[in-house]
Amino acid sequence: MPIINYKPTTASRRNMSVTDYSGLSKVAPEKSLLAPLSNKSGRNSYGRITVRHRGGGNRKKYRIIDFKRQKMDTPATVLTIEYDPNRSAFIALVQYEDGEKRYIIAPNGLQVGQTVCSGAGVGLAVLYRSNPSLKQNLFITLLLWGLGAGCGMILALLGL
Repeated sequence: MPIINYKPTTASRRNMSVTDYSGLSKVAPEKSLLAPLSNKSGRNSYGRITVRHRGGGNRKKYRIIDFKRQKMDTPATVLTIEYDPNRSAFIALVQYEDGEKRYIIAPNGLQVGQTVCSGAGVGLAVLYRSNPSLKQNLFITLLLWGLGAGCGMILALLGL
């Protein structure tokens, strides 16, 4: 999501920037992926205030996020990109082909309707997309292929 930089019309506006939320989906969060989040309000286990000036605020729910992405080689479609009050990153609601929905941390440039996939060959796709030098990309690919073939031959000779 873009960042809005303000023009220095006053001294306080100089170098001021805010996050642009216009690219987020305007839908309610998925209820099956929400968990309760209790506010501590600066109190310890005895109920006494140990940290002052805490409390109040808007009520928040915790979004259950799939950090490990263990559904390998299963494509998922991005349904929404949402704001998460519990972290500074945006989250994306994805639906896998079997119908299961999960939240993931939204990478930069992810848009609604795109297909995401976790798996072994994804690293090279990211390399080719992020690095513009074709010569470097081919060198890295051949280096990885050579290391894999060499290790495979050594393991075959050792009988493992």
